Amino acid sequence: MKVKEQVLLILRSNAGEYISGEEMANRLFVSRNAVWKAIQSLRRDGFIIDAVTNKGYCINDCGFNQYRINTMLSGAAQDCKISCYDTVGSTNTVLRALAEEGAEEMTVCIANHQTEGRGRHGRKFYSPPDSGIYMSILLRPDFGAENAAYITAAAAVAAVRAIRKTTGQPAQIKWVNDILCGGKKICGILTEAVSDCESGTLQYAVVGLGINVTRPKGGFPSELRDIASALYSDEAVLNDARCAIAAEVLNAFFDIYSKRDIIQLMAEYKSYSAVIGKRIRIIAGGKEIPATAIDIDERARLIARSDNGKLYTLSSGEITL
Repeated sequence: MKVKEQVLLILRSNAGEYISGEEMANRLFVSRNAVWKAIQSLRRDGFIIDAVTNKGYCINDCGFNQYRINTMLSGAAQDCKISCYDTVGSTNTVLRALAEEGAEEMTVCIANHQTEGRGRHGRKFYSPPDSGIYMSILLRPDFGAENAAYITAAAAVAAVRAIRKTTGQPAQIKWVNDILCGGKKICGILTEAVSDCESGTLQYAVVGLGINVTRPKGGFPSELRDIASALYSDEAVLNDARCAIAAEVLNAFFDIYSKRDIIQLMAEYKSYSAVIGKRIRIIAGGKEIPATAIDIDERARLIARSDNGKLYTLSSGEITL
């Protein structure tokens, strides 16, 4: 284990307390200068480490950092280029700006807090600090804009895989872009794409996920209490849980994305469906149409039959359960 990793282990095992560079040097049988260099390297990796004269160093372990998440990546996701922030307006906005500047595919933005989080149809996405994962992924796919729905489907399947693996909760997908646990929303997905009008291909796509890991301080706003929930009820759940979930989302997403197996993707998407066979209401033209969800086809479209027998094939839109 490198000196940096050993210093990190000591700091985290003494989280909230100061430990001197001399004590760490003695425990690791290295020089104080080696400890200092390790501290500086950890800070460059995104760790917030306070230093107080005659007291030593103390780690602030409440935020994300790419070093910790990188250690949990596997497979194709190991090529991700992750940047972590404490607060941004919107991770999708940050990544779209980077995409316009030529950022590479697999560039990832993760934030602890969003001040202008966005959902579909321009809605606000509640993104309080220290309780969720707000993540966006940049893609430069080699397929046409008509296949952009598969990106959202892949993100939804990745979120379900990650949640089930890390928490054991039986998360499900509410078509088209929400993840539910216990019938309440714990994750929303927003895919934004820019296409080339002449060729019909995608210049790039940014897929954003917002996951409620713990209850925010003070609970959810009144307008969300009946529809939103979190993976953990404990507000003080260790930050490693958030890092692990973020890493597993990336692992699962790029496993799916690298294989390009649409048949397998849609089969898995359907297996996690919270709507197939259920009574729903289709929201269209300001009206709510009672219907039954019948299937999700190979193009990620929802097939539903209204109470008067009319068949609907929805490629976008909204439904309620």
